[in-house]
Amino acid sequence: MTEHESHRRKASGRTGSTIPEARRHNLLRMVPSMKKVWTFVLIFALGWSLVACSSESTTTSSKSGKAELTLVWSKNEASDEQLSNILAEFNKQNPDITVKRVEVVSSGWADYFNKIQTMIAGGKSPDVIRVAIEGIQMFAKQELLLPLDTYMKSDPAALENYSDLHPKLQSPFVIDNKTYGFVWDWNNVVMHFNTDMLKQAGLSVPNKSWTKDDFLQYAQKLTTEKDSKKTYGFAIPNYYFGASAWLFNNNASVLNDEMTTSKLDDPNAIELMQFFQDLIYTYKVAPVPGPKDDQIQMLINGQVGMISAGKWPFGTYDKNKFTNIDVQFLPTLKTNKVIFGSGAFPVLKSTKHPEAAYKLSAFLSGVYSQKTTLSNTSIPTRISVMNEVLPKTPAQNWKVYAESADIAKAVEAPMQYGEIQGVFDRHVSEILANQSDAATAMKKAKQEIDAILKK
Repeated sequence: MTEHESHRRKASGRTGSTIPEARRHNLLRMVPSMKKVWTFVLIFALGWSLVACSSESTTTSSKSGKAELTLVWSKNEASDEQLSNILAEFNKQNPDITVKRVEVVSSGWADYFNKIQTMIAGGKSPDVIRVAIEGIQMFAKQELLLPLDTYMKSDPAALENYSDLHPKLQSPFVIDNKTYGFVWDWNNVVMHFNTDMLKQAGLSVPNKSWTKDDFLQYAQKLTTEKDSKKTYGFAIPNYYFGASAWLFNNNASVLNDEMTTSKLDDPNAIELMQFFQDLIYTYKVAPVPGPKDDQIQMLINGQVGMISAGKWPFGTYDKNKFTNIDVQFLPTLKTNKVIFGSGAFPVLKSTKHPEAAYKLSAFLSGVYSQKTTLSNTSIPTRISVMNEVLPKTPAQNWKVYAESADIAKAVEAPMQYGEIQGVFDRHVSEILANQSDAATAMKKAKQEIDAILKK
């Protein structure tokens, strides 16, 4: 079902018949009472017609009149000033539409999605929500989102230029040939280097074809100990998105292409996780990840020489006035792929103002919105804005962000993403804490994830 199903009307035909003579007399005697019945029917029909007209005019006035929308968008992705400027510009272009922004504080995407679902179940459903790729399948499959294709056809100008949105980055928001949002931002995972530490170790930023052996040599040279203070070469990404990027490069993944079963028992997946464990306990070039570790700050402080992350650390670099930074693709293992995650502002099916909500969703993916907010922590999804913004990145090798868009592979995010992420992160933590070998932990993770996918 969709919000835009057509009302179907069935035409009924009439057939003629011959009334027997014996019954005609009785029918004539019924005419006075029949007149009363038909009079009542006509009055009822007229009344219903007026009600229908009233309802139709109300709908029309709702479409053309003022609309008040509720938008869920966390300020941790942009400053209050930026968000205010964006919504003020939207209201300037659409004076009949006002937008109230609601803050939802969460500990991560899974927690955030649960809170949105709670709002919907509690009758406090917003009109437009900020959703990352990790949640779009869940909201769409649960039929909570409004397909926007009808509005795209009737009001294409609201989108500015749909073809300017990078097609690969937009693709996760088109499900079963229905468009549920317009991609606003995206992120990937590349290697970040503290260039001061590279110089001290006699190293330069590696070229894009560097290998697993090259990476290990860098990690070993960047690992030092002085006055009982140890500096590590690399901080391991112990979370779903970051670890998945490394799995992709080892020709492995959490799930199969159809996202119907887990592939964590694959030898390539086990090999990669065993390599992570060995970095800590065999090579001793990485610290055991702690629950309160801030790997970005560790890189800034010189506690580690390399971290793998996307564009999001640059917001912290900027606040700390940290400029000794450069980036490169992750090392090639069995292959070289780049993971991506993207986000949009879909419209909830329950909205009372679908046309207005569509305009807001489209505007938030537009040039003004992307230029206003996506300079530090995320990458713009409009090709024109990418070309303008990315060269301003305070990293000499900033082109890796532009180049990776064309070859990137979407993070695996089925509708059960929240549960799957929890299982994966838990078993990875066991491996990195040396509580389990990689093969045992990954096989257990596969069993649990497969059980989740079968629900």
